[in-house]
Amino acid sequence: MKIIEVKKLKKSINGNPVLKDVNLMVFKGEIYVFLGKNGTGKTTTLRIILGLLKRDGGEIKIFGENLSRGHFKKIGVMFEYETLNLEWTVLDNLRQTCYIYGIEEREIYKYLDIIEFSRSDVYKKVKQLSKGMKRKVSLINAILPEPELLILDEPTSGLDPEMQLTIREILLKFKLQGKTILFSSHNLNEVQKISDRIGLIKEGETLLETQIKKELYLVEGNYPELLDNKVKDKNLYVVDEKVIKEFNIQKYQAIKDIEELYIKIMGMEA
Repeated sequence: MKIIEVKKLKKSINGNPVLKDVNLMVFKGEIYVFLGKNGTGKTTTLRIILGLLKRDGGEIKIFGENLSRGHFKKIGVMFEYETLNLEWTVLDNLRQTCYIYGIEEREIYKYLDIIEFSRSDVYKKVKQLSKGMKRKVSLINAILPEPELLILDEPTSGLDPEMQLTIREILLKFKLQGKTILFSSHNLNEVQKISDRIGLIKEGETLLETQIKKELYLVEGNYPELLDNKVKDKNLYVVDEKVIKEFNIQKYQAIKDIEELYIKIMGMEA
């Protein structure tokens, strides 16, 4: 089942084309990572998907439909920059989320324990917290309503390795519950460990979407039948072993990891 479908998305800001041709397809129960360097249009794409910016062209479907207010009860969001009220305590911020979604306040404490957030710190104002602690609160805020879809913008940016590991484990547990996760990142190590599929974006264009859990191969040439595996504007294809055998492809190069794939497709930008 398709949870998110974006086709030929376009957006200009102040006359500058930010998104030229963005495409992505996220299926139920997978972790999909939108991968590219800063400034390539990842955040803009997520904001358009959420209805926070208007698109100039293209199509977007959420749960197979056009985005409506009813969908927001199914979506949890964590932006790169905190959207919490800095003057409120942690507890007051989370209580507000409970009020909006009709959640029992005792659920707050369940997630505090899951994310290993000290209960004594819930009475601190958000502005008093470290960046890592703010990230934890934002993540609790996003998953508190137990959404079907979680959208995260650079969720581990600027965090220490221990905190990155904590968030990674939480997202994997979330997936085991049958939930779907879309997040943006430029951290190749993080992507390798957690994602099922990726979309590579460069200068506002999706160059390739591919699963990464299987061994992958790079093929050069002209294969019209492999259009879904083609790198945009290049005679390159990223395929798995099944495709190699099915089309009897003789020349191919094994891709050992996500870093090698990224460099082959995107260049030395990682």
